[in-house]
Amino acid sequence: NTVFFFTSDNGFNGLQSANHNLRGAKGNVYDGGLRVPALVNWPGVVAPGIADDPVQGLDYFPTFLELAGITDFKGTLDGNSLAPLLRGASLPERPLFWHIASAYKDKPCSIIRLGEWKLIQFLHGGSTELYHTGEDLAERKNLSASHPERAKELLELLVDWRKSNVVPLPPSSPLKF
Repeated sequence: NTVFFFTSDNGFNGLQSANHNLRGAKGNVYDGGLRVPALVNWPGVVAPGIADDPVQGLDYFPTFLELAGITDFKGTLDGNSLAPLLRGASLPERPLFWHIASAYKDKPCSIIRLGEWKLIQFLHGGSTELYHTGEDLAERKNLSASHPERAKELLELLVDWRKSNVVPLPPSSPLKF
């Protein structure tokens, strides 16, 4: 009757290990700095295997609430319960968002991932990078110019997310939202 979750905070540590499939490492805005493994063990419930559904750390608390049978939580939940995934169902496609306001390794940016598409908007000038991670896992080919309609669609979703969540931009950003 015990479920175990094992994961990491962000990206692999490029000092002690190597990742030749993903661009970047811990502290980068590319998938080498964002993707982490997540392992779940729940005997009798979670079947051995691999799920490709993208999830985020914000999903863990709603999952724990559901698994504990807590239905009267009144706070705001930014994630979604992973309980259906743990029981063998797929999750509905949904956008995942990141907002990185510091300039640790990369320039401040906001990021949206929807399906296999990922858009990065840099906050100091508004430039974008668009990647299809299913075809370009290493994020080597920026598709913003060749897929302007997809870049526009994702950028609108990203800006709407920033507006609705009142996400602060760096003071030096020329962007309105």
